[in-house]
Amino acid sequence: METDETQQRNDRPRHHRHRGFMLIPAGVLLGLGFGLIFSHAGAGVLIGLGLGFIGAALFPYTRTGPDANTVAGGRRGSGILALVGIFLTVIGFGVLWQPFTDWPVIAALFIILLGLWFLFRAFFPEK
Repeated sequence: METDETQQRNDRPRHHRHRGFMLIPAGVLLGLGFGLIFSHAGAGVLIGLGLGFIGAALFPYTRTGPDANTVAGGRRGSGILALVGIFLTVIGFGVLWQPFTDWPVIAALFIILLGLWFLFRAFFPEK
């Protein structure tokens, strides 16, 4: 027997319709677990976080309809998620294979490119 409070809770619209974002913490936890197994927890977290971002970028936004087979919404903003995911994954693998001396330069170049992308998006918006 459902109470009125339970019915009201079920009728409320959910704020987080993009379930792909759940891939991000899942990737962190999986990466941490694998990283601890192979004695590289930091690299595992970065790789898992990056793969979580990439998965969130590829996952469709909202499922609608009675059987939830139709997808509503676009992939707006998924490009930046994929870019951050690729960067984190590359950094994670780089921590495993390359000395740390090169990473400040690579991170700075990424941040510069990200800033240029934001400027481009601000002055040339999508139509």
